[in-house]
Amino acid sequence: MASQVEKLVDTLYASVADDNPWISFLQELERTLPCHHATMVLRRPREGDAGVLIAGSENDPALTALQQEHYRNSPFLELPEGKTCVLKQDELRTRHPDYYRYIRHFSLTTDLIGVNLVEPRTGMTFRLRAARIDGEPGFGEEDTSLLDALIPRLRIAAAIGARIAYQEFSLHMLDETSGQVAIGAMVLDDSARIVIKNRLVQRMLLARDGFHVREGILHCNDPRDDRAFRSLLRRFRTDSPHTPEETTLNVNRGSDRSWSLLLKPSALRPGLDENVVSAVIVLVRDANPRTHVTEGALRERLELTRAEAALAARIVNGQSLTDAAGSLGISRCTARAQLASIFARTGVHRQAHLVSHVMKVLGSDWQ
Repeated sequence: MASQVEKLVDTLYASVADDNPWISFLQELERTLPCHHATMVLRRPREGDAGVLIAGSENDPALTALQQEHYRNSPFLELPEGKTCVLKQDELRTRHPDYYRYIRHFSLTTDLIGVNLVEPRTGMTFRLRAARIDGEPGFGEEDTSLLDALIPRLRIAAAIGARIAYQEFSLHMLDETSGQVAIGAMVLDDSARIVIKNRLVQRMLLARDGFHVREGILHCNDPRDDRAFRSLLRRFRTDSPHTPEETTLNVNRGSDRSWSLLLKPSALRPGLDENVVSAVIVLVRDANPRTHVTEGALRERLELTRAEAALAARIVNGQSLTDAAGSLGISRCTARAQLASIFARTGVHRQAHLVSHVMKVLGSDWQ
């Protein structure tokens, strides 16, 4: 039995880093305890939220029914933290009849065993569940002792799993928002090998838009840009005498367009090949942005009136004063008066200066 428990613990730790976390541990738990329907609930179901349930063996209809409806009747979602709990068949039948009918319908379950563990740094709750079915003895003291002995290891695995989940969620959030801010981000080592990249950079490389990858190494399409880029990267090596805090470079995209790059040194961290001499963060954005300025942004940032913001937005977005007045349904004389008021508020004296001032205020620069 001791060797079985040791194997179970080994599988527990290994499973956290699997592509499909927890599955191999749940399967091993079913063999070791023994039990059926071992499940890890990483987020409990709620109204309109199916939650996150991971099962060691396939029982999709039962899980779907639980997520959609029967979680409301479950006596086993909220247990005392860190305490192994058992619900026997008689108690389930008499005190929780609706839930008992559900588990009998899908799996002929008699007893349930489980434990809830809260990971303090993230607040995630890890709910481990398992069942015995008709023809098997109910869960007893030996079974609860095994889970009790496993709890300290489960806490460690839960902490690791929660940290990984949090980091993956953070990266997902950054990828999801990269399209809105239109900034590509990547980390390169000292040989220009890509270590990390976000979704915008992935799309850029697939389209060979200014850059391409050859044998894992990032290259600029334009040979002159590529030479300048590699010269800059050499300056970021840790053995370089003059490492800059940050520097910029424009990279040709073709068709009179270019990328603006911001390069910054990054501290070397665990997770990188120890042979990497330096790491450089590279941020990429369109050097020729086609920005559509909104009236709301002008009212908030420049403190213009509603009428002034409507006129300024049209001018900044390319309309002449006459066209802007026509689209707003005001006379040219009224538009000129409003433009004079805008000039007074912003401290500029020409329409061209107004456009450049607005673009600067709305954050067209890296700074």
